[in-house]
Amino acid sequence: MRKLPFLLGLVAALAVAAGAVAVAVAAGDKSSAGPPSTLTIAYQPGLGYAPLILMKELRVIEKRYPGTKVEWKVLASGTPITNGVIAGQVDIGAVGVGPMLVGWARGVNWKIIAPLNDGDLWLMAKDPNIKTVGDLRGKKIATPTNTSIQAVTLRKMAQVKLGDSKALDSGLLSMDHPDAMNALLSGQIDAHFTSPPFQFQEKVRGAHVVGRSYNYFGAHTFLVNVMTQKFYDEHRDFAGQFYKDIAAMHKLIKTNPLRVANLLSRDAGGVPTPRQFKQWIGNPALTWTTRPRGLMRYASFMNRTNQLTKMPSSWRDLVFPPVYPTRGT
Repeated sequence: MRKLPFLLGLVAALAVAAGAVAVAVAAGDKSSAGPPSTLTIAYQPGLGYAPLILMKELRVIEKRYPGTKVEWKVLASGTPITNGVIAGQVDIGAVGVGPMLVGWARGVNWKIIAPLNDGDLWLMAKDPNIKTVGDLRGKKIATPTNTSIQAVTLRKMAQVKLGDSKALDSGLLSMDHPDAMNALLSGQIDAHFTSPPFQFQEKVRGAHVVGRSYNYFGAHTFLVNVMTQKFYDEHRDFAGQFYKDIAAMHKLIKTNPLRVANLLSRDAGGVPTPRQFKQWIGNPALTWTTRPRGLMRYASFMNRTNQLTKMPSSWRDLVFPPVYPTRGT
């Protein structure tokens, strides 16, 4: 009879433990609940988004997850992508480092799941009298948005060359790259802080380089894929595979540039040509890597110049675990 209380206690303890396991399993199921039933990926026009374009053309996600309905959106700038992620209408958004940092500091609960590339971004002008950053005082300068990586880098140039990071802010115009390229070449604006392939196209058509981002921040990440913490927690396995798929596209660009060029040209409707794309993807202005570089350099400058309200303690604060092994900066 004396064993009865012990047995009853053991049964109760096992019931509690079983309940705890059930809760843990349920939580685990939620954090690795497989792929989403629907997926929206948004990016912008430009060569830097090539890994995503390749995934779309090769139907990488659709083939691996046939039960997932994938929607690809090409939007004009980072602002609608940011708004879409915040509203839950975009699951994975490709944005520049500037908007990513600003969103993070303002409380957008997102992080980087996979960088797309490093990029040396060029400040272009067509007027031969504009030779230095100082020649742009009072001039019209196009960048994608006021918080774009181009706008941030222009402020760094202004700080270094003119002693005031805001010296050129009064001339900033927000324009998407295709429109800004046309405006520059037709003389409607004085300068365009751009990205590949537009900087390559502008140079061929008579514009010249006034400044390069690598000369002010060193080699740095240009574009990143972001997702919310909620999406990551609900689809960890999928998110980890997405990171691997981006890395696989980088390898494809390096090992089979002709195939890549054909796919990119097909996506663009045949113009530019595969030959042109092959030249562009091999240009040293772009490095195809998932290692984040220069995030802390950009964050530090933006924080010092009141463009960022708080500082990450480490680059790891800005990325999800699949990116940790890359040893970023």
